[in-house]
Order: sequence, then structure tokens, then C-alpha cells
Amino acid sequence: MGVVLRPGVPLARTAGHWPDLAVLAGLVAAAYGLAAEVELSPAALPFYALLSVGRMLAAYGLSLLFALAYARAAAGSRRAERLMLPALDILQSVPILSFFPAAVLAATAPFPGSLLGPELAAVLLIFTSQAWNLAFSFYGSLITLPQELREAAAIFRLNF
Repeated sequence: MGVVLRPGVPLARTAGHWPDLAVLAGLVAAAYGLAAEVELSPAALPFYALLSVGRMLAAYGLSLLFALAYARAAAGSRRAERLMLPALDILQSVPILSFFPAAVLAATAPFPGSLLGPELAAVLLIFTSQAWNLAFSFYGSLITLPQELREAAAIFRLNF
């Protein structure tokens, strides 16, 4: 809820202490991230580049699989479309920074002292930044197929 505007009344705070706790959790997560050791030698650069490319490829692959499956399911059924598109729209509107501390904490907790946790958190955050757009784009492509292409697919007995 946050700040509520009422005519003639100064700004009233209704959210309680949740925003303060969220900021505190973000600061703790940032301090933990700054405490991690990073090797600064030029020899470590290819390893870090490989990790970055691997993160991006993993997140893109997951996003692509999600988008293809989700959009196909939404375009295939009117009932599913009525539920899935609003859910996707809501998920798209949630800013990544709002759940960043929780994602990092949840991913690092099972793997203490390992790089696997932060890598998984990075993949999750990259996934959430691109999956929604891919799903909406593929859905739009599916529902706007010209009738001639649909007829040609039926003639050649092509499946989905």
C-alpha cells in the first residue's frame, strides 16, 4: 500500500514497517555480496566471462522453453487464455528489484560457501527479466496467424 493520498490530509503511512524491513534485507544481502572474495588476476577473467555467458545461456534457454510452452497453452484454449494472460501480466509488472534480496537468500541458503547459490539467483533474475516478453511475443504471433497459413497447415496435415 505505502503512501495514501487523502484530500486535505497530509500523507499517511499505512504500510507499517514492511518497507523498512525490505530495505534492511536488501542492505544485508548487499553486504553479504560485498564480502565474497573475488580474484582480481587477469588469469581469472576467462573463468568469469564463462560464468557470465553460461548464466545468460541458461536463463535464455529456460525463458525460451517457458515462453513456448506458456504461450502455446494460452493460445490453444480460450479458458486457459482467460487465466494465463492476466497472470502473466501481473508477473510482468513485479519489478525484479522487489524480490532480488529474497531470490538471492533463497538460492544461497541451500549452498553455503558455494558459488552455485549466487549463480542460480542470477539465472532466476535474468529469467524473470526476459521470460514475460518472450511469452507475450510468441502468444501474439500465434493468435495472429493468417487464415491462409492455417489452411495450408491443415492441407499438409501439420500438427501444432
